[in-house]
Amino acid sequence: MSRRTRASIMLVAVAVAGALTACSSDDAPMEDGVRSSASEAATNVQEQAGGVLSSVQQAASDAADKAGEVFDDAKMNAFVGAFRAGYPQLAADRETSSIESIVTETCPLIDDGATDQEVNKKVGELAADGSSVPDDEQAARIAQLVRVACG
Repeated sequence: MSRRTRASIMLVAVAVAGALTACSSDDAPMEDGVRSSASEAATNVQEQAGGVLSSVQQAASDAADKAGEVFDDAKMNAFVGAFRAGYPQLAADRETSSIESIVTETCPLIDDGATDQEVNKKVGELAADGSSVPDDEQAARIAQLVRVACG
């Protein structure tokens, strides 16, 4: 429990204790003061609870973003591994970032609604490694892997 939450609870406890001791009917001004203090304490607790809720929501959002990044990294690693295993002639002597660029440069094209032919052509260009160029069938299969990595 945070220090702010504990302080809020203490304020409420003090206000409630004050209200209980001021319950005599012949001391109306004291009762009004206790009500005012209790109301202020309740407002303070609500404000702090809102701050705590905001902090929790931000932490949850940050965790979700990190989970998304880990998942995206896993998909990218799977693509790179599948590309290296399935197309060793195209992956030979290529840096991982070069292979990853097949995905990163093709996903926007897919997101923009490019046709299969356009996607396959782009993948073929990006997958080529010097004199090693994928044929149309290979480019189409690599494009399928790219679509999975983009999703």
